[in-house]
Amino acid sequence: MEDLDLKVSRRTLLKTAATLPVSLSFAPGRASAAGPAQRFGAGIIGTVHSHAEGHIQAIRQSANYQFIAAAEPNPELLAKAKQNPAWNGVTWVSVEQLLADQRIQVVCIETDPLDSLPYALRSIQAGKHTKIDKPPGTDLKALQNIYAEAEQRHLLVQMGYVFRYNPAFRLALQAVREEWLGPVRSIVCQMNDTLDAEQRKRLDSYPGGQMYEICGHMIDMLVLLFGEPQRVSSVLRHTGTVDDKLEDDVLGLFEFDPAVAVIKSHARDGERYFYIFGQDGSLQINAPDNPSIRLVSSKARGKYVGDGREVALGKPERYLPDLDDLAQGIREKRKLEYFTPEHDLKVQRTLLRASGVDV
Repeated sequence: MEDLDLKVSRRTLLKTAATLPVSLSFAPGRASAAGPAQRFGAGIIGTVHSHAEGHIQAIRQSANYQFIAAAEPNPELLAKAKQNPAWNGVTWVSVEQLLADQRIQVVCIETDPLDSLPYALRSIQAGKHTKIDKPPGTDLKALQNIYAEAEQRHLLVQMGYVFRYNPAFRLALQAVREEWLGPVRSIVCQMNDTLDAEQRKRLDSYPGGQMYEICGHMIDMLVLLFGEPQRVSSVLRHTGTVDDKLEDDVLGLFEFDPAVAVIKSHARDGERYFYIFGQDGSLQINAPDNPSIRLVSSKARGKYVGDGREVALGKPERYLPDLDDLAQGIREKRKLEYFTPEHDLKVQRTLLRASGVDV
């Protein structure tokens, strides 16, 4: 029985690898120094998402985009954004005006996650390529309809998980594809965050609390590396001293074949890591927002000698590589590499299951 399990696991990994491009570059498609590429007009709907300010900064930095306008449908949030230096110089318009603006080809949805899907659908119906920041609501059928509508209109949808272009996870993908660690047996992840009172109040309305809000980043990488899990179970608890019902201490168990992954998250500190253990070695990603790698392997893998010494990779960029790759996909009239609609829907099903939502 053990031999059968190993064969199934290896076949699953090879099948997954066969659907991926040969290159592991994750290279952003920035405008060439030899001459300017087409720039796409970009707009933002919503300002409350924690990634909203990062996206407007990335759009302004990118040679692939020209920022046109933003819309904030909530008057209170609009007034707050107008006082925030991050939004200085923004042309504020209504959602209807933004979606009708023919200069805008790409729209980022930066509303509260629970409000994002209706705006994303309207963006697609208006003929805009659309980035939906994480996690994309809780209505799986609505998300499926968005992808179907985008496919029909030849538009791209990109999801806003932050580790997709991270060099540490790029290396993890290579290690799994090339079987550096042998058959993978277990994955242990921590994805913590510290929350102020306003953040806790917002998250308190989310199914699964911390699981829904932040663990999707790790789930996104699990699905990339190992596919959709066969079984998902979770423990969703409130253990903090704050008088609310937020699930601020959570654990998810994800069963693959034969590997088992655990993701833990609580709101008491910001510790984060992603550890992969195989029969022949291990790969540890520490502090993925500023990652270092520890590889234990019987063979050297380039500069990673396999003796467990820590190698710093440097602080990766967020948002900009994603948006630049989106621009390149639009130019080349192709789906986004690695992160297809099928992948995104697997991630969303897994996240909702872990958050206690029936799908």
